[in-house]
Amino acid sequence: MTIDELIFKTKDIMTTDFIKVGAGETIREVSDRMARQYRDEVLVVDKNSKLLGIFTRKDLANIKNSNISYDEPVLNHAVKDIIYIEADSSARSARDLMVRKRIGRLPVLQEGNIIGIVTAENIRDSYYPKLEELFTLQSNIMDNLHEGICIVNADGVVQYWNASSEQLYGVKSEKILHRYLGDFFKNAMALQVLRNGKRVDSVLHEPNEGKFVILSAVPIFNTQGKIIAAVSTDRDVTEVMKLSKELETEKSKVEFLQKEYQKEIASKYTFSNIIGKNKKIIDAITVAQKVAPTSTSVLITGKSGTGKEVFARSIHEASGRSGNFVAINCSAIPESLFESELFGYVEGAFTGAIKKGRAGKFELANNGTLFLDEIGDMPMDMQVKLLRVLQDGIIYRLGSEKPINTNARIIAATHKDLMKLIEEEKFREDLYYRLAVVQMKLPSLNERKEDVKDLAKLFLEQMSAEEGIKIKNIDERVYRILANYRWDGNIRELRNVIQRMVVLSTDGRITVESIPEYITDSVGPEEEKAVDDFDLEGLVEKLERKTIREVMKVVDGNKQKAAKMLKIKRSTLYYKLEKYGIE
Repeated sequence: MTIDELIFKTKDIMTTDFIKVGAGETIREVSDRMARQYRDEVLVVDKNSKLLGIFTRKDLANIKNSNISYDEPVLNHAVKDIIYIEADSSARSARDLMVRKRIGRLPVLQEGNIIGIVTAENIRDSYYPKLEELFTLQSNIMDNLHEGICIVNADGVVQYWNASSEQLYGVKSEKILHRYLGDFFKNAMALQVLRNGKRVDSVLHEPNEGKFVILSAVPIFNTQGKIIAAVSTDRDVTEVMKLSKELETEKSKVEFLQKEYQKEIASKYTFSNIIGKNKKIIDAITVAQKVAPTSTSVLITGKSGTGKEVFARSIHEASGRSGNFVAINCSAIPESLFESELFGYVEGAFTGAIKKGRAGKFELANNGTLFLDEIGDMPMDMQVKLLRVLQDGIIYRLGSEKPINTNARIIAATHKDLMKLIEEEKFREDLYYRLAVVQMKLPSLNERKEDVKDLAKLFLEQMSAEEGIKIKNIDERVYRILANYRWDGNIRELRNVIQRMVVLSTDGRITVESIPEYITDSVGPEEEKAVDDFDLEGLVEKLERKTIREVMKVVDGNKQKAAKMLKIKRSTLYYKLEKYGIE
């Protein structure tokens, strides 16, 4: 058993925020719930909550393409041959099962009852390769240290016994593994740590009569605070100083990997995090979800700031590929360094090359995804070399003739018109068709006005948390003004504007005055702006504002009479007068 299998259980990484629907519910009802709650799947259960099937967005897309009635029971089109996993199974086994069966979600059962679901976003993050590196490093360190290392589970049964422990105690690993530690060492410090839950550091200990060692032992806890293991390290007194220095070096390596692992966790991207009611953005999400599990090349087009990299990362995270997501901006790399950046180089390949060489982006993205941003700015000579790699799947480091196989999936993006570049002979037509097997065009923010409010709310929440500034009140007029601005910088510009508004907010309030002048000057008086035909909230507010103004004129500003005519409480009238800025 490896360390990650001992520590990480499926129940520790599953999500309990899933949708259960009855077998009799219709496709239409289920589709509406999935859309409202931004879910990619629902679990179909009977009246006793027994799992009957799984229905996903892919199934919904197939139904749409097959002209099947949305009034049919959802169970008729759900996947009934369900693959599941027990809650106490290791997270690694869940990941392996999903990869082996090529599935994107896995129900989690405990004593026959469904308690959660594991999705590709839960366990197929880029942090797992980092964990694997960490555990491989730890295993190599432990096997090569002079220090004896023993790991026992919660029952005191030996799970790991390294070569130095064999030398130190004269007990072979074959004999002690999977046996109770107390059968060999009655006074074992690891067993004491299991009992009291307190760590012991560098104490003189006598595990067997006549055998003295400097020993440290620590309990290992799971996320619920329960002891699941104990680790003891034993060494001869004469080796203390030497090993202390070695362990300090290795500790730095482990801390570095942990930091990298945390960065990967923070960069999680999922389709459920992409906000949008607009049909074009929903269609783009649908296409992305369909293409994600394949190895197909994808070309994402759209103006700057429309979220091309967000889509690329989401496709990678949903793909199930074991490698990393590696991004490269083709417009930001000098032409002379392009080849070395993509393919890497060997020692002495050119002046200034790093000793021992360096891996290129293709190697770093092996079995993962290579995101070529601003592909329209790639030099013509590099386009030829990229095309060759896409055809053969082989790269050569600069200065080397040794072939290196690559299995990197390519996702490219650009804000330029590649067909026009092809006509101008600035982009290769054959490369275009290699990259654009599936093409997605993301709409500008100006084309999806109905999404501005939801995006603004999301960014307000994010910026408030990042800046440590609590926003208590937001004038509703702010959303209407933002929705009517042209947003040349798209989502990126909106995010920057929201950050500015949060940082410059007063007493946790965001008002119309918080909006940059160039936006308000461009939009003009928000009352004169038309409300979207399908914006129910905006239409209601527009009618409320108009009615209240007319009544206030009729009663010559008498609030008591106005409240009576409007058949609302006076306090409610005061609130609405302030809300709409009516004098």
